[in-house]
Amino acid sequence: MAVNIGVRDGIKQFELGQYKGLNIDRFDVSVKEEELNEALNYVRKSMDEIQVEKSNEPIETGDYVIINFEGTENGKIVPKSRDRGFKFRVGDENFIEEFSTNLLGKKTGETVIFQTMVLPDLLEYQALWGKQITFSVEIVKVYRIKEPELTDDIVREIDPQAETLHKFEIILKNKILQEKVNKATIANMSKVIGAIAKNCKYEFEQEILDKAAEDLYRKFVEELKAVYDMELIVYLIQRKLSSDELLNECKEEASKRILGEKILDAVIKAEGIQLIDEEMFREKVRLQNREKAEKVELSRENNIQELQCLRKKAMDFLLEANLAQ
Repeated sequence: MAVNIGVRDGIKQFELGQYKGLNIDRFDVSVKEEELNEALNYVRKSMDEIQVEKSNEPIETGDYVIINFEGTENGKIVPKSRDRGFKFRVGDENFIEEFSTNLLGKKTGETVIFQTMVLPDLLEYQALWGKQITFSVEIVKVYRIKEPELTDDIVREIDPQAETLHKFEIILKNKILQEKVNKATIANMSKVIGAIAKNCKYEFEQEILDKAAEDLYRKFVEELKAVYDMELIVYLIQRKLSSDELLNECKEEASKRILGEKILDAVIKAEGIQLIDEEMFREKVRLQNREKAEKVELSRENNIQELQCLRKKAMDFLLEANLAQ
């Protein structure tokens, strides 16, 4: 089907090729066990940590300790070698190694005295490097961090609809599934449009394409500042891009959007896709709800609403007609 159109939509010539029966593999949306476990672990980590105090048990690697310590050199207190209520995890490398070594096997309430030369391992202890210091360490508290458990009572606090942990897992699994379905729909549509585009013949109107790319570039810069409070130069440095390379990316995205919309419009015409009143009403309500949520005006004209709704219907048609079963 050859269609000659004006330059307003950015394409000079367009011919729709094969657009049905492409048998494209769809993205898998099944929820894997590891995905559910990852979500459950995320919920656990969001809960308050549980401290299990060790009052009469020896210190082990991985225990947390709260200590009062003081360092002396030739009987005199060394500046910046004294602290009270200092907490660290035994075995971690973010503190002087000898503290962990000498506290292993000790218990709450004990005082440990040891001598060591501070090596230049940690920048924050630069003032102590090379000094032979005698440390006196009072063990105030020892505890381990226990991972919170998800019980029926706890999940009911998180979600009143979840009466048991099993039901909570079902609810969580359904949420993961819905998120994957939404993402897969977009990804599948991108694959379908990309495959159809390979069968089409088209020519872009360069001036319109350049303007669309510049508009995308400008909107991206505005969003970068408004949403992420980031200047363009910082973004470019992080991605190791030039402004021209970013503009080329915008041009590629603009071409995909223009061609994708042209394919949808051609399919609407080829298949005689029409709307019924109920579909128009649902789309109007959807846009109104989105306007309220995003506080932006999306549905200024009825013909824009109708076109959006028709394109959505064309997308559904193309997914049904091209995805492998």
